[in-house]
Amino acid sequence: MLRVHSLGLRFGGVHAIQDITFQAARNQVLGLIGPNGAGKTSLFNCITGFYKPTSGKIYLGNDELTGRQPYQISRLGIRRTFQNIRLFGELPLLANIMSGAHVMRRTEKELVQASHALCGELQIDRGFFSRRSGDLPLGIQRRVELARALIAEPKVLLVDEPGAGLAAAEKQLIVSLLRRVATERPLGVILIEHDIGMIARACDRVIVLDRGKILSAGSPEEIRRDPAVISAYLGS
Repeated sequence: MLRVHSLGLRFGGVHAIQDITFQAARNQVLGLIGPNGAGKTSLFNCITGFYKPTSGKIYLGNDELTGRQPYQISRLGIRRTFQNIRLFGELPLLANIMSGAHVMRRTEKELVQASHALCGELQIDRGFFSRRSGDLPLGIQRRVELARALIAEPKVLLVDEPGAGLAAAEKQLIVSLLRRVATERPLGVILIEHDIGMIARACDRVIVLDRGKILSAGSPEEIRRDPAVISAYLGS
């Protein structure tokens, strides 16, 4: 569904991304791991149009995304969450979810129904519906961000460190929800995460970035055994 070919991103003389090539498939979770500064979030920013690549191409199906504006890329079917949660803190939970459908032609009644359905799918209790989003527990806020991205029925969902700040049980819930989303919806998921346990449980394939380049790629088990990955990232 998503194809990235020879992507490069430079800030002056600094190469944030160098010659990145990969594909993300429907009904699979692709993991992105690597040390801080490896280029993971910069890659997300290129895919979503916040950064303009200095070389290479990005395609969603037959549509080229390279050089398009973020709102255009969103309309074509790319949605994301953020490492630092970006909800509208003053708005209630359901209004935040509905805001993700701003590019869709739906009635308010349809959006409310879709939001309720997503809350059920993502195990968000009705008791939270009327509360300000900024007052919600962190684990609920993470799931509200997922719901806001999913309400637009994306073709590719980019998820940036959804386990940050969560307890082990909440991380396991996020893993199971991402697996369900990827297998039950016609989309692909790309997951950035530092928690190797989450990556191993959630992902079908993993790409390891280091200093803006692909260091290794394969199944979670292959990545965990790769000497280059162990040396650069996982540690002995």
